[in-house]
Amino acid sequence: MRNWIATTTWGSARWQRGLVAIIVGLILWPQSSVEPGVGLDPSWQAGLAMARAQHLEWGRELVFTYGPLGFLRTSAYYAFDQALLAAACQVAIIAVLLAAIAAVLRLRLSPMAALIGASMTTGIVTFMSVGRGLSLTPGASMEMLYPELGVFAAFVWASLILLQRKPDPSKVFTTCLALGAAAGLELLIKFNCGFAVLAIALTTSVLLGWKAVGRHTATAAVFMASAFICWVVFAWQRPSDLLSWFQSSLAIASGYADGMSASPLPRWGLPAILLSIGWIAALCRMFVRRVAGVPRRYLALVGVTTMIAAKSALGRFEPWHVAILLSLIVVTLVITPWPRSHRRAAGFAAVAVIWVFALDLGPVPHVIGRVSFSLSAPIRAIDRLATFVIPGHFDNRIEAAKARQRALYAVPDRFIGTIGPGTVHIDPQEISVAWAYDLAWRPTMVFQTYQALTPTLDERNGDSLENGPQFVLSRLSPASPAIGLDGRLGVQESPRYSRALLCDFKVDGIEDRWALFSHTGPHCGSLTKLLEVPVKQDEVVRVPSPTAPHNAVLMAIDLDRHPNDVLFHGKLLPLGTFTLAVDGVKYRLIDKNAAEPFLISTPALVAGTNLEIHARTISVGRSVDINQPPLTARLRFYEMRVGP
Repeated sequence: MRNWIATTTWGSARWQRGLVAIIVGLILWPQSSVEPGVGLDPSWQAGLAMARAQHLEWGRELVFTYGPLGFLRTSAYYAFDQALLAAACQVAIIAVLLAAIAAVLRLRLSPMAALIGASMTTGIVTFMSVGRGLSLTPGASMEMLYPELGVFAAFVWASLILLQRKPDPSKVFTTCLALGAAAGLELLIKFNCGFAVLAIALTTSVLLGWKAVGRHTATAAVFMASAFICWVVFAWQRPSDLLSWFQSSLAIASGYADGMSASPLPRWGLPAILLSIGWIAALCRMFVRRVAGVPRRYLALVGVTTMIAAKSALGRFEPWHVAILLSLIVVTLVITPWPRSHRRAAGFAAVAVIWVFALDLGPVPHVIGRVSFSLSAPIRAIDRLATFVIPGHFDNRIEAAKARQRALYAVPDRFIGTIGPGTVHIDPQEISVAWAYDLAWRPTMVFQTYQALTPTLDERNGDSLENGPQFVLSRLSPASPAIGLDGRLGVQESPRYSRALLCDFKVDGIEDRWALFSHTGPHCGSLTKLLEVPVKQDEVVRVPSPTAPHNAVLMAIDLDRHPNDVLFHGKLLPLGTFTLAVDGVKYRLIDKNAAEPFLISTPALVAGTNLEIHARTISVGRSVDINQPPLTARLRFYEMRVGP
């Protein structure tokens, strides 16, 4: 067998490599035919699918971390065209990654050995990426980080050129343009992944000759042209909305980096940091000392891609984000032509990856579940293909899934009857309910409010709520006051949105953990300043009482930021956050929105809803102090009349 693998020429032809890539892609395609789920992630996945089905205008009506083609990464069934296009895209991404790895391995291995090595590597990467880390539970839909796999594929195709001693200039030009075109498509699937692929394309072009300004310019031009064509032709969007969507997506990306960082560190946080530092140090050492057979320009690309992956992994410290970094290291270990003197070090790196991944994965049941899901991928792929082909089978699955979701959500019949054909926004995140009940979904611009993490986005959310849906169907928080994502205070993460819900809607009913609001128009007065109080870290301040029963009290926070706050809170080294304590209970403070007055005492008109809050004392602080002086701030209190 070994001799046959080494001597056979099968796999040398492009059609043979393409055939193997597609077949193995289908085998490794970890997709599930189960119905859409409920919860946070299935909610925004439903939103992406419904945005496509209802032809919502991105940039004008909608914005998210994923773009108008984000539905391509979703495996669950929401609509036939969405599921079919997603299936084709997902298999294509896996096949392209496998073909890229095989092409690089072909530089030093026989055709068959390269295909076998590429198949095994792709299998390992899909195994590490499937199931979204610790969220993998029996019966859950098998998800994979498909946009990130696209970034890996771009990295490997770029490496193919950089690892060659004298690459063909025409192939260099073609590769850079192809990567630029792929970046434009990726941009509309997931915003940050599009820029990651663009960075790889431009880095490759510069490393192969920084004076080739024409090639650099052409790569950037192809990226913009690809994004525009995909926006109009594939996403069915207006050309005039592209710039608005781009600007709003930049704001989301900026707010996400600051407002979604994890604190405190999970158990895999420190090992992941140490692995990242060790890996980057090893790359720097190899770059300085020159390793035989490993070009410096290739190491530079590995370094750039590692920084991109590490920023994602060490921003949230979520298991699936850490898996991105680990998968990149695995791919790099496989495609790098290690000299004999460095193979032991590469082995140690592989062991370190396994160790961190084991910490990421968690207990034995999670390991068993992941293995079971991965091994059953071929059967699930066959089932999925059969669902597309058998007449009526897909529609039956959709109707059964909607019925199961309606049983889980159990929205009161009178609420559904009241909404009828009217437009409705789902608050704060259970968007799947609009799909399950066939409601006319009219979302706020940032349809998941936990991502409106800048004043601009929050203002647009408030404006779109004031001028948008006829109803708001709100899933009630089990805690009071309502808690948002990552332990945030619900009314503080989106101040303008909360005020719009209070001032432009009235409560029609509360039942079975649901509240229904109907649009009435403005019925609040202007803000009247009550007092301003300077405070120090963790200093408790008593909240002033409203002067009338129907008045609300609001508060704004002007934080005095230390330079270390900028360093350790958000984009650079996300090791801590600001905190807000309400009656002794600490919440995560969204500091970019802190200066906007938010509700801290509400009238009885919204009792029992997510807007209800009756704070008596307030204090601000930090989750962790890292060589920082005590925090100081100014609290501004306001009062606002709320009409019936």
